[in-house]
Amino acid sequence: MTSRLICLVLLCTVFFYSCSKKEDLGNGKDSKVALKGAVEKGPFVRGSVVTIYELSEDLTPTGKSFKSEIVDDIGSFSLEGVVLSSNFVQLSVNGFYFNEISGDLSNSPITLNALADISSNNTVNVNILSHLEEKRVKSLIKKEKLKFADAKVKAVKEIYSAFYAKASSNNLSEEISLTKNNEHSNILLGISAGLLQMASSDDAKLTEILSTISTDLETDGEVSQSLASTIKSGLESFDSRQVSDNMKKRYADLDLTIGDFDIKKNFTADIQEIDPNHALTPDQIYSNEGVINDMITSLKLSSLKLNESFILSEGLYINTIESKSYNEFSYKPISSSNSKLGTSFTELFKIIVNCFRFEEALGMIKNESLKKFQGHGYLYVALSYWQFMNYWGDPIYFEKVPTEMDVSKGRTNKSEASNKILSKLAGIIKHLETSFPNDAALGRMVAARIAMDNKDYTLANAYLNQIIDSKKFALASKSNIHSSNSESIFGVDYNLSPELKPNDSGNPYLKGNYRSIARYSEVILLAAEANLKLNNKTKAIQLLNEVRKRNGKAELSTSESNILKNLHTEFKEEMKNEGVYFAFLKRNDLAESELGIKAYQKLFPIPQYQLSIMPNMAQNPGY
Repeated sequence: MTSRLICLVLLCTVFFYSCSKKEDLGNGKDSKVALKGAVEKGPFVRGSVVTIYELSEDLTPTGKSFKSEIVDDIGSFSLEGVVLSSNFVQLSVNGFYFNEISGDLSNSPITLNALADISSNNTVNVNILSHLEEKRVKSLIKKEKLKFADAKVKAVKEIYSAFYAKASSNNLSEEISLTKNNEHSNILLGISAGLLQMASSDDAKLTEILSTISTDLETDGEVSQSLASTIKSGLESFDSRQVSDNMKKRYADLDLTIGDFDIKKNFTADIQEIDPNHALTPDQIYSNEGVINDMITSLKLSSLKLNESFILSEGLYINTIESKSYNEFSYKPISSSNSKLGTSFTELFKIIVNCFRFEEALGMIKNESLKKFQGHGYLYVALSYWQFMNYWGDPIYFEKVPTEMDVSKGRTNKSEASNKILSKLAGIIKHLETSFPNDAALGRMVAARIAMDNKDYTLANAYLNQIIDSKKFALASKSNIHSSNSESIFGVDYNLSPELKPNDSGNPYLKGNYRSIARYSEVILLAAEANLKLNNKTKAIQLLNEVRKRNGKAELSTSESNILKNLHTEFKEEMKNEGVYFAFLKRNDLAESELGIKAYQKLFPIPQYQLSIMPNMAQNPGY
């Protein structure tokens, strides 16, 4: 047999096999199929979970499901040898994505769905359009008796209309992709960016908005007048040029070259396109003290909200807070997929980056009278790094707004990072002392925590004594420690800041109205601990008695032999739900016996998502 004839026979065999498989699919017979595609919001990142559900002809689940995951940061996935007897499937993808407005990865995962008929095309793209159309497609099939393909085309047209898109689409949603560089790519990106703008890049709110719009479209393919107005406002309030540049850069970083997205011309809504040559300078953005103070307040509140998230996570982990519902922290070792830790980890680095950006801008302004505000942002950088080192150990350490190279370099030794932070803080504290003494006190408090955890008790004691000697703070009465500012190193009255009211009332600490990142009670207890470690036992007892007296307890005598035991009792009662008790247990070698954990469990696992996007980021031992 000639080679040409062999090839012809093989080709015919493959053709016959593939045709027979397509005939079987949808006729109730099992058939092996391959599925592939991409998930785009911005693109989902590698490690995102893809689940395929087989559907019957009326689009109800048959019970069969298959799992895969996205294999690259372009959002690609593929499954081989999936056994199906129906040609209808639903894809559901949960993961983090590239935020086209901020130019960063999302803070939290979202879920996007898609319905598809794979009898003639096994490539399925999952995107905002496929998610928004799902309920409408099912309604058109069940109530208006449309064929599947016709329902899909009609649903996309209706979404285009609801979002003021100019193009008339005969496309199926799964055929539309950001990487095709056509008018539908522009519309998909514009709709995605408009939705993010409506949600203020809040992923939970984005999920809520997607549900609201898809439900509104379900019955008649139209949105209400008020929702249409909200959609229009979202479309008209993002910078389309910046969104295009962010997407191009993201794909370029992934070795994929695409052209400009011309979003503006594809919508009837007046989408913005800001000329980069007329971008505001730092002097224009931070032109007066009021604007700078507003930014500092924003950074403080972000840090405070994250601090309370850590308080709750720590309390659940060390059992000082009881959860009436499922407690994912009670199972040890904790999973690297723990959602609360993943969100907190991401938010922590968002704060660090935003603070560095603020400091960078202040460094560029020409108005010397405004230079006094420099250093405020670094206070929250240092606090964030202390939190990282407390919960995860060696940090990913930056000294400025990070670049891609900074992100890829991996972790820095905790001792080395601590020394650099302490050195930087010393200068910041000195700079802030004159104009902002309370902020300087917060710097001293963070420095003292870092020094205590490094067992540099002399340095910690020096900073704590500076806070005590300033006479700016005092122990509040026991009933008022969370209801006044008398002993708050930095705090906010939640009654005056309704946007900060916590959603989770399971944390006892959240019952008071005045929230503090650090309190004077901690200062006194840390000073007692530092003096004990420095063998100044009389001073340690004197300081410990200040808190005991305030709490209505008898004072210890100067001959007390077990000061650490008494200090432990007081520290637990006073500070157990304020995000600092776990650190106390660890530096005093009490964590394993007190909590019943193993040595490696004194650190949390690095979230799996972070490991997937930072290949040089090592997981903590034991996980």
